[in-house]
Amino acid sequence: MNEVDGRVGIPAWYWVVGVVLLLWGAAGLFAFYSQLTTPYERMVAEMGKLAADCIKGMPGWLWWVYGVAVWSGVFGTIALLLRRAWAQPLYLISLAAVIVQFGHSFLIAKIHLLMDWSAAVFPAFIILMAVAQLCFAGHAKKRGWLR
Repeated sequence: MNEVDGRVGIPAWYWVVGVVLLLWGAAGLFAFYSQLTTPYERMVAEMGKLAADCIKGMPGWLWWVYGVAVWSGVFGTIALLLRRAWAQPLYLISLAAVIVQFGHSFLIAKIHLLMDWSAAVFPAFIILMAVAQLCFAGHAKKRGWLR
């Protein structure tokens, strides 16, 4: 605690991490919007037919899960930057949605059989980032940086 005014001091790296997480969230929003709105023919030209078919074949409910994953992560980061404790439950929602999303992709749609296991590298990184965000919010809460 800061002895002068009773507030908990926040290290500078906290804000750096917060901005990096906000940029990560913005990239997620861009990917979500792009995948949702890009015409199939353009996806084929940019990503190849296999990847475009996987995106086109996503059931409607999974788009909602994808949206929840991205938006709750972004709102969690905004909460983190505002130093609000509700960052933690928002990150938990994001992590759960990411697990459902990629669980469907690999356990139900079996995209690894179409694209091989290299298709799992970026989803694994996304899951790792969701876990890291949740852990960071938990750490910040324990340190008293979140109200």
